[in-house]
Amino acid sequence: MYKRKRVTAVVLAAGNGSRMGILANKVCLPLDERIIIEHALGAFAKHPYVDELALVARRDEFPEMEALAAAHKKPVRVVLGGKTRQASVYNAISTVKTEIVLVHDGARPLIQASCITACVEALTQYDGVIPALSVGEQICSVKRGAKPRLLPDPLYGAQTPQCFNTKILKLCHERHRNDPASTDDSRLLELEGYRVGIVAGDAVNIKITTPMDLLVAKAYLPLEK
Repeated sequence: MYKRKRVTAVVLAAGNGSRMGILANKVCLPLDERIIIEHALGAFAKHPYVDELALVARRDEFPEMEALAAAHKKPVRVVLGGKTRQASVYNAISTVKTEIVLVHDGARPLIQASCITACVEALTQYDGVIPALSVGEQICSVKRGAKPRLLPDPLYGAQTPQCFNTKILKLCHERHRNDPASTDDSRLLELEGYRVGIVAGDAVNIKITTPMDLLVAKAYLPLEK
């Protein structure tokens, strides 16, 4: 609980391993002695601000995910994922009764407690909060048949968890249910004119998408807290 406001963490684990070159769900790949999703789930289950969790899963993986949920002292409910990330988030937040909700990609197993804390505490000033890292390299936009166009600084790479006023996030999802192309929840708030703030991201908080990412995550494991 944070300042008498209850907090739910939604952890997304209903994806696939297409870019990993595997048929299985990448969050079920081993990372040290646990699988990827166990690391992410455990970080939120241990955090003092988080009261309950919603683990979004594929239907065929419900038994495994329910077993992981039962291993934690805090309430963890398993929610059926949708065909898109946006649909999965909507399914989860539809079950949320708390005032604050965190949305996190289960493929980011090394989320630090300090990042969760910063996101929740910054919500007192905004309607939504995202952690982000400054992009070091120069970024250019390339369209077919056109010359590359350099994008102006400063540019930031958004991470998760993203933190929201639950009522506002639900409203934004309901208004954009027919536009499932969006893969970022904070973008929905911006489209509706709400204020989204940024807190410092963490270089360790990588998203495992490719086999190389998994090797990097293994190297970062000693930094897990």
